[in-house]
Amino acid sequence: MNESGGVWESFVLIVKVCFVLAIVIILFYMIIKILAKRNRMLGSGQSIRSIGGVPLGPNKSIQIVEIGHCLYLVGVGENIQLLEKIDDPDEVAFLTEMLTNKSSNAQFVTFGEWFKKVRSKPNKVDGEDVTASYQQVFYDKMQNSMNRKKRFEDILQEKQTERLNDE
Repeated sequence: MNESGGVWESFVLIVKVCFVLAIVIILFYMIIKILAKRNRMLGSGQSIRSIGGVPLGPNKSIQIVEIGHCLYLVGVGENIQLLEKIDDPDEVAFLTEMLTNKSSNAQFVTFGEWFKKVRSKPNKVDGEDVTASYQQVFYDKMQNSMNRKKRFEDILQEKQTERLNDE
């Protein structure tokens, strides 16, 4: 009988430890949610807001920054370069909604969901389409930036020739 009493006490102790551990985990989760909600409320009054970004390499990324009612696509590396200004209200609303929903849906993943993701093999065709579309968008933006730079240089050249002609 003495041995079964010791086993029972050990079992009760393990259950108590698991219960307290579950309470601590739930408290941490609630604190994180409250702090995230508080930070969102504090950040909503700011006129400059970072919407998101994509790392391209060590110390290099592309960021989307909202200033007022415009979005700015910015390249960040050794220096900061404006890649694109998006001021079309419909496009700004669409991108803001898409990027904020993406980040707000990033919640804790259950073990079952994580295990399903790990077990499922990615579809290579879909991945290639996404990569190709990203590469196409990136290429288009870079071409647009280079064309804008070329137009700016042409305008400067025209102004310099006008000055020389005036003298």
